[in-house]
Amino acid sequence: MIEKLKKYDRAIIGVIVGAILPIIGFFISYPIKGWDYTFNAYLDIAFSEYNRIDVFILSMIPNMLVFYLTNFRWNLNEFTKGLVAVTILLVLMICIITII
Repeated sequence: MIEKLKKYDRAIIGVIVGAILPIIGFFISYPIKGWDYTFNAYLDIAFSEYNRIDVFILSMIPNMLVFYLTNFRWNLNEFTKGLVAVTILLVLMICIITII
C-alpha cells in the first residue's frame, strides 16, 4: 500500500489536501458543535462570537489526522511539507481573526 501512496508524495498535493480538509472539517463540526443552531447561525458563531476558536479548532482536526498518517505511518515527506505549510497559514489566519 505504501508503494501506491508514493505517487502522491508531492508538496502540491499536500497543499491541496491541506486546504480542502479544514472545509470538510467545518461541515463535520457543525453536527458536533452546532447541533442546536441553524447553519447560518453556526456561521455567525464561527465569524463573530467569542467562542469561534472552538469551531476553527474542530475544523483543523482532519489536518492533524492526515499529518499523523502521512508523516509517521507512510513517510510521505513532500506531502507532509505541503500539508504543514497550509496548516501553519491557516493557524496564522485563525490567530488574526481571533485577535480582531
